[in-house]
Amino acid sequence: MPDEKEPVPTDEGELVNLSQLAEALGVTRQWLHALRTKDPAFPASRRKPGSTREFWDLTEARAYYKARELRPGERTDLKPPAAEA
Repeated sequence: MPDEKEPVPTDEGELVNLSQLAEALGVTRQWLHALRTKDPAFPASRRKPGSTREFWDLTEARAYYKARELRPGERTDLKPPAAEA
């Protein structure tokens, strides 16, 4: 039985699970899960016949992550403290 932590090479590229994808992109698995549920542009997962496990094409996911629109939050460290009333 092959080690489940090893990526599965295929014709379309290297397929990885969500944990491996998070590691490759340098983000958390939780962040990727939130991103894939909120962003319809997130690459679709692939499943092997008869399997319930989801895999993503690493090249496709990297291209998506690099091209996505960044929406940084507001920096609070640059704001002056609120005046007390």
